[in-house]
This record gives sequence, C-alpha cells and structure tokens, in this order.
Amino acid sequence: MKTVLFAPEALNDLDDIWLHIAQDSLFRTDRFIDELRGLCEEKLVLFPKMGGARGYLAEGVLAFPHGSYLIYYRVRQAAVEIIRVMHGSVDVENALP
Repeated sequence: MKTVLFAPEALNDLDDIWLHIAQDSLFRTDRFIDELRGLCEEKLVLFPKMGGARGYLAEGVLAFPHGSYLIYYRVRQAAVEIIRVMHGSVDVENALP
C-alpha cells in the first residue's frame, strides 16, 4: 500500500484552512481538518486514481473534492503526494507548481 506525503505547501494550506474555519467554530474546524487528512491518508492511498485530471493542471496532477476544497495530488510509485489543498474559488493555475 502507498503512503501519503504532504508537501510543505499542503501543510501550510491545512493550517490556513484551520485558521479560517476557526473564526466560526473550533469544533467544526478540528472535525473538518480530520476529515481532510483522513481522506488523504485512508482513501487516496487505497484508491489513488479516484481523483480526476483537469485540463488546467500539469500532467500527472489529480484533484479530488472535499466540501468546498480541492485536494491536489500526484501518484508516485510508493506514495501519494499531496501538493496543495485549496478552496475551489482559488486560481489554481497560478498557485500550483
């Protein structure tokens, strides 16, 4: 089974999401971040191709939605690399490598 690797940018995204949601509800914040991490660590490792390619993404980059957010990742030989986690309204063409 593959492992999950979070790029530093993805970890920063999770921190930013936590801070944003925490303005409304600390309980909801922790639960949402746990859901996001769980999706990456439990589902994407088992079904790494469950995300979809998008025409505006670099080759090999997949996206999978969770709520209003998209998880951008690459499938490597031994790992699923989470590149970014961003709100659907973000201009990803300028935010992704």
